[in-house]
Amino acid sequence: MTAKPSSNPKASRLSEVKARMGHIPLIRRNSFVYSFLTLLVLYGAFLLPPSGPPATVGLSRIVLFFLLLIAWAVIIFTDELKPEVLKTVSVFAILVVAAWLYYRYSTARWGEMTFLFFNFEIIKKAWPTLVTGFWTTLLLAVSAAIMSTIIGLLLAVFRSFNNPVLNFFIIAYVDFFRAMPIIVLMMMIYYALPFVGIRLNAIMSGILALGLNSSAYVSEIFRAGFLSIKKGQIEAAHALGLNPIKTMRLVLLPQAFRVVIPPLVSNYVASAKDTALASSISIIELLKAGLSEKSLLANPSPLIFVTVLYMVMFIPLTRFSGLLEKRMKAGQRQIRL
Repeated sequence: MTAKPSSNPKASRLSEVKARMGHIPLIRRNSFVYSFLTLLVLYGAFLLPPSGPPATVGLSRIVLFFLLLIAWAVIIFTDELKPEVLKTVSVFAILVVAAWLYYRYSTARWGEMTFLFFNFEIIKKAWPTLVTGFWTTLLLAVSAAIMSTIIGLLLAVFRSFNNPVLNFFIIAYVDFFRAMPIIVLMMMIYYALPFVGIRLNAIMSGILALGLNSSAYVSEIFRAGFLSIKKGQIEAAHALGLNPIKTMRLVLLPQAFRVVIPPLVSNYVASAKDTALASSISIIELLKAGLSEKSLLANPSPLIFVTVLYMVMFIPLTRFSGLLEKRMKAGQRQIRL
């Protein structure tokens, strides 16, 4: 009589390990893992040297403690029976303990570092300039995104007509602006164009440079979206009597937009990060504002705050782009099925 399979996944995995190895190894038992952790806590509480620069013997005890902690984490990570939550906690535990050991035993002057890099009084003084720089950065990013989308879409649409003359100029445009560094393009527009009678202010020069550079990439993104559509749909549209413009508007564009949204978002994020280069043509955007306040107040805290602000802005956008890409791929798989 065969035993019924257990409804408990953990019990099923335990049974599989027992069947494969004949027993549960000691290092895979929860009692061993938690006993090991208890010993680590006792070690840290009673055997680690006092705070301050350690002597040779004290340093060896610190290294041994950290190696034991890594061994504990390795035991958890190599155990298929342990839940993912525990594995995640072990990673964070190593990072937290490493930071705590560095803080406890390093010779860094933490009070001076706080005054230099995290001085909130200095940040308050720099706040009006930083806010102005933030809005300038936002203006550059949004304007360049709108401009690049319009130009890039038009280039991709014209290229889809497969006209040899048009394609020659479009390919030359795309290759030129993809190869040209943005900072060089900004300087050419801002400093060189006035000699031929075209004078743009710094903001317009920055938007134009960012938009032209990004439009070359947007054009290729939309082109890839058009190429992803099966030719049978285009032939069916022609069979229904739709002209090329209606085929583009009713058949190609709606399907292409679903494909190109994730790479478009990634391109917008990359273009927004490139706004920091606008400081080269005297635009007081976020980075330039942080640098000027750092020099004026003789303290790097505004620059550290700008760095944190960039991370707060762009990490969620980057994660959002990855999430969109996963959802689009999942939707495409469901459509195929």
